[in-house]
Amino acid sequence: MLAIQEYVSSPAFRLSAAMLPPTPWHRPFRAQDLPALDITKPLRADELTSNRSLMLHRILLNIYEQSMLFLPRRRLGEEDMAAFRTFYDTQSVSLGQTLRANIERAAFSCLDEEVKVTGQWDWERLEDYLVGVIKRYESEPCGLTARIEAQNDPPRALKYLLIQQASDFLSEASAMARAMLGNYGPVQSELMKVFIDEYGYGVHSKKHSTLFESCCTSVGLSPEAHTYYFHYLPSSLALTNYFHYICSNKNLWFRYIGALYYTEASIPHFNQAMSKSLKGAFGRKVDTAYFDEHVHIDKHHRRMVLDTIIKPTIEMHGPQVIPEILIGFESFRLLQGRADQDYLEQVSFIESLEQQRGQGLHADAASYESAGDAPLTHTEPAGELSFAHIHDDDELFSVEKGALEFFAGLDPIVLEAGSSIVIPAGRLHGTRVLGDTCTYRVQKIRRRK
Repeated sequence: MLAIQEYVSSPAFRLSAAMLPPTPWHRPFRAQDLPALDITKPLRADELTSNRSLMLHRILLNIYEQSMLFLPRRRLGEEDMAAFRTFYDTQSVSLGQTLRANIERAAFSCLDEEVKVTGQWDWERLEDYLVGVIKRYESEPCGLTARIEAQNDPPRALKYLLIQQASDFLSEASAMARAMLGNYGPVQSELMKVFIDEYGYGVHSKKHSTLFESCCTSVGLSPEAHTYYFHYLPSSLALTNYFHYICSNKNLWFRYIGALYYTEASIPHFNQAMSKSLKGAFGRKVDTAYFDEHVHIDKHHRRMVLDTIIKPTIEMHGPQVIPEILIGFESFRLLQGRADQDYLEQVSFIESLEQQRGQGLHADAASYESAGDAPLTHTEPAGELSFAHIHDDDELFSVEKGALEFFAGLDPIVLEAGSSIVIPAGRLHGTRVLGDTCTYRVQKIRRRK
């Protein structure tokens, strides 16, 4: 724990008055939460949306990304250079690497308990299973986009989804780059074909991350990497981190190609629906080239991965590698499903706050009872920022004096003296004090039976 505390004490991770960081190298971290949480203890399967998961995956993302280069699209000033050097400080990078294995174990070992492979497998059975899963997925309308379109404000929900995707899509295929090194025969060259597609064959305007930047800009979002670090859900970070995990650790290579097949094979169906939803919500102004390109290219990629990467790997190394391929496929599938659910629950929370804004921000406290602990009262000064975090219990949040901005989505609601809301367990949120000071009370609660 001391090494973790030393790592997160870097100025790159310190809190500041800025909710949205001015550079891609400022990654605020709520170090005050650390003493109460054991980051090295493996997450349980039901902890993906916990505050411990959020903290763990923020640390892991930064460890991985200190080996990746981020530069903004502008001339660097003196403060930029200082932030750049701080994030990539050699001692900090080295310390992160010493922590990485334990943090990875804590983040992903629960998948080994959840995903089990039994029975006898050969290439034919594996192919039937993998293709069958995707066919069943494509046989029904996309559930995620259907739920988005049913929201009161689909444009707001879609912007929030783009933000969740940004932690990965703005550094498109960077995790895959970790899998390219070495010498492992013709499969390496076939994987390179997928990789260079992602990078637009060296044409920057065709690079997939560039296409995603254009989509963000067209709906009024910043295209700069990690502008919305504050808003990343733990499940979104877990998806990004999982690919770095299985690409960084070469003993997980066979899991990687299974996970690669799932993402390449499932993306066309989702992206086709996503393109339709974006056009329906934003009209002609939205640039959907990123999603349209993936509908086209990933229908080829899924056959390439299956026929020129997975099949030759099994022919070369035998059926002993099939369980690992299946574990990678099912692990990423599981994480994706939970990330979708986490996102939808966050969007529902945002919508409930917007409805309360119109009706008066007064929680129905009579529907709840104390969960046992006495309420805590805090007084904070003007401009104080409580960076995005999660509570593992439902909480009643009441402002007693002053006012603050409450962030669950992009647009805050203002809570003034006498206002109260219920913050459900697992929902990401933060606050910023308005005026001179603000006094508020929080109490753990549970719904009355």
